[in-house]
Amino acid sequence: MLILPLHKPLTWATWPWMTTLLLLVNVVVFFGMQAGDTEAMTQAQRYYLHSGLAAQELPAYRQYLIDSGRGDEVQALDDEDESEQWAQLADASVNDLGFRAHLAAVAPGEDEQAQARWRPLRAEFDRRLEAIFTLRNMQRSSEWSPRRMLTAAFLHGDPMHLIGNMLFLVALGLLLEGAIGPWWLLGVYVVGAYGSSAASVLWRWGEHGGGLGASGAIAAMMGAFCAVWGRQPVRFFYWFWVVFDYVRAPAILLFPVWLGWEVFNLLSEQGARIAFEAHAGGLLTGVVMGALLVWMRQTRPAFLLDTPVAVGDDRWERAQRHLGRMENTEAESLLAELAAEQPHRFEVALARCRVARNAGQRQFLQRHALTLLRLSAADAAQVQAQWHLVQGMPADGVVLPAEVRAALASQWISLGHLQEAERLLALDGDAGPRDAQAQLWLKLALAHGARQPADQQRLLSHLLQAFPDQPQATKARFLLDNA
Repeated sequence: MLILPLHKPLTWATWPWMTTLLLLVNVVVFFGMQAGDTEAMTQAQRYYLHSGLAAQELPAYRQYLIDSGRGDEVQALDDEDESEQWAQLADASVNDLGFRAHLAAVAPGEDEQAQARWRPLRAEFDRRLEAIFTLRNMQRSSEWSPRRMLTAAFLHGDPMHLIGNMLFLVALGLLLEGAIGPWWLLGVYVVGAYGSSAASVLWRWGEHGGGLGASGAIAAMMGAFCAVWGRQPVRFFYWFWVVFDYVRAPAILLFPVWLGWEVFNLLSEQGARIAFEAHAGGLLTGVVMGALLVWMRQTRPAFLLDTPVAVGDDRWERAQRHLGRMENTEAESLLAELAAEQPHRFEVALARCRVARNAGQRQFLQRHALTLLRLSAADAAQVQAQWHLVQGMPADGVVLPAEVRAALASQWISLGHLQEAERLLALDGDAGPRDAQAQLWLKLALAHGARQPADQQRLLSHLLQAFPDQPQATKARFLLDNA
């Protein structure tokens, strides 16, 4: 699942300078300081195997597992083939801090000569490991290291790991830095790094391994973004399996979705080798920081309330020109983009109906017509546009569902467009359940009120004749008797 806020255009006026600096630091660390670490790690592990060090330490590792109460792992180790045993041992020799402490306390070997042969080999292996920048700075499980908890947030495992994190960093940084300022953004990143690392250490205490990546700190930015933007509607892109689209929703609604997704993966994807607990910890840390910033009034309302405007966006004008020249494919392509970004824009939905009718595409006309009829009309002109569309639907071979018809009639009555509502209710076709129809006719009659008694009495009489078996008929009879 991918959810990415894309609410404001990236311009010089909105450029997030602290976000850019964080991006550059991550890139420089990966391509500069981490460069060559993969090869150095490969060489170190090759030395570990070929020098005979692994063969000397395997019995000690088995004994360490037994002494640690991990006898089941001993059995699993014995069931593996030799190459798998060496791979597991090589990993433990690097990442299992308990095993390394065991080796320091109890040198492996049956006698002093064997231990004397082991010590220089182990010293050389440790020297090679210490030369690897990533190993010196990554977060290690079952270890509380404030330095590593921070430095791990600037390390990455491979280029795709870096690119994915930096994509989210830029998208979130643009919206969060503009809302709280550069220094508070840096604070969210740093505190988020500690919060996410702490969650990972606590969750994985007793395990061996390590973690690295900016995703925990970026998750804190996600949480802070949700709290700072709050109920402000934001535009975001979502992608779930094969379903993707743009939509608008209050920012705070993204928090339970993001957190729920991380918790779900944490509980269901045990072998994914992804620190979902760090992501969840970062989200919780960030939302608390964001709430504190809102409470301390450290946000920038002008940035939050500013309506995003796409610079140089002339798609609507171009779509109108294509529509006027009957270039339906080109017009629909532009209108589809606008509809995805602005799903409640009435004139876009109306234009898509015109394109589908011009092209004779009944299936698309059905879909676009229902989209338009489900929108709330803002004025009399839009009500008239919806009514004209309804009038032409039989000729176009388009069906008006009863529930859409009822919702539209109710909306028009509430807006005071009573004549159009009566015409809509009187149309032939599926009008839905009789009780729902009777309720709408009663609502229409009551909407006329005392100012139009003749119309009210006419509609109440129609209700009595058309729906004598419904409870609303009793109300209509009472109102007529007491008029």
